[in-house]
Amino acid sequence: MQESLVHIYLSAAIMCLLLALGFLISPKLQTLPSRLLGINYGLYALQNFLAVLILSFGWEAALLLRASIAMTLGPAIYFYYASLVGDMRSAKIRTLHFLPALFVLVIWLVKAPLLWAIDYVIIGSFAIYLVVVIRLLMGAKVRLAPLGQHADPAYRWLLVLGVLIAINLVVEVSAYLEILNGAKPGESVSVLLGSSVFLLFHIITLLMVIIRAPLMEWMHALQDLRTSKVKNLDEDEAKAIFARWERVVMERQLYKQEGGITLDQAGRILVIPARQISQAINRIYGGSFSQYLNDCRVKAAQKLLIEAEEMPITTLMLEVGFNTKSNFNKEFQRVTGVSPSEYRKQQQEQ
Repeated sequence: MQESLVHIYLSAAIMCLLLALGFLISPKLQTLPSRLLGINYGLYALQNFLAVLILSFGWEAALLLRASIAMTLGPAIYFYYASLVGDMRSAKIRTLHFLPALFVLVIWLVKAPLLWAIDYVIIGSFAIYLVVVIRLLMGAKVRLAPLGQHADPAYRWLLVLGVLIAINLVVEVSAYLEILNGAKPGESVSVLLGSSVFLLFHIITLLMVIIRAPLMEWMHALQDLRTSKVKNLDEDEAKAIFARWERVVMERQLYKQEGGITLDQAGRILVIPARQISQAINRIYGGSFSQYLNDCRVKAAQKLLIEAEEMPITTLMLEVGFNTKSNFNKEFQRVTGVSPSEYRKQQQEQ
């Protein structure tokens, strides 16, 4: 079991490091929430690397650092939530959140009589910040409203993270109870299950970042939404821009562009700020920039499914601009209510 744990922790460390680098250095994610999320993933990467050192070599220094860093995870995720829902306090108050981490470090270094209390302090910290996060989530929908079309996926993302915090707390308590009953840290079933769940989550998150899934796509628009100085469009301006954009997309079949066209590229094509295109699509079409392009791809796919009956669905998918079959099926079913193969069959039976 210990060898399996080492492999899981090492894999999770690599995944978290890749995510941390992505959120910290991506030019389209240079906002405070994205940087704080990158810091969170950096802390988890370090935690997982330290776990590998502890299980493989039994280094006491790694155990000390891991206990101290565990006390920073709660404040770090709190700051991320607060940066999104607009609940950041003064710098002086924010520093107080890190006093428990300093406390753990000091009592470990001086071998104080309170050493036995470290596990309780760590578990207590996770429990307190879970309550704080739940409190922030209760008013998050209203505070995320300025994100417009991106408010719902942002809220769902925060809910997912909240569930993970709860799972983390359950794992910590279960592992502590197992150790009290004589189990060694490397033989804890709770730790094995918990670390496996987190590894799976990190893998899925990395894939969502790469394919820019809706649950992550809103982060790419956050910079424009938070920092753009472009004025709000009135109804006539929005209609005019959307009509121009729709005409260009159809004439050039931009939705078929390999790798997909970005909002910045759209701005350069129309020679206007990208934010204005986003505003116009949201206001007139009632959906996001990426949703509009996916709808265009689905319409093209519907036409080909009828006209090119012998064309394999995978070939058809690439022809209309989708890069993955899973995304194609998901978007096609969102628009039509059925899968591509079912749609073709229905049309043939008519």
